[in-house]
Amino acid sequence: MNTSEPLLPKHLYILSTAPDGTVTNVTFSPDKLLAWSEGGRGDAVDKWCKQICDKKIAAINTWEDNRILQLEDDWASAENDVEEEDEDEDEIRFNLACEAVTREAEMKRENAREQMAEHKAAIEKLVRQARASNAAHTPPPQESHLVRYLIAVGIGIVMGIAVAYVLFT
Repeated sequence: MNTSEPLLPKHLYILSTAPDGTVTNVTFSPDKLLAWSEGGRGDAVDKWCKQICDKKIAAINTWEDNRILQLEDDWASAENDVEEEDEDEDEIRFNLACEAVTREAEMKRENAREQMAEHKAAIEKLVRQARASNAAHTPPPQESHLVRYLIAVGIGIVMGIAVAYVLFT
């Protein structure tokens, strides 16, 4: 199973390298994927996707805060350079710019949440494929040795009875 998407934890990947040390192939281990996804309470995929989404949202929040601070600095410097009449217009433009930044940040957060849902679905699909692959390659269960033992004992008893009958008759 080769994959470049979705992003999985690093310990699930197997790197194939050339003799010169360059990475030639990156795959993930289906067995490790299954063990990881079923580990703990079975919510590893949810936690992983939420962790990635939280990092993206934190970066968006930082971008939004920095952008609004930049707008405030620009507004404060422009406020010192203009007359009283233009202050109201500048404040309206500042408020509109802040609202635009807030809307853009909210759209980015919503996109991050949608990507998290898609990423989770892709990982769950890989987990299902890994389960199917393991089930297809699992050897059939062996018969219990107890059944063979009981059959052998039964045959032995029947043969013992037959030999005893022949000897005593």
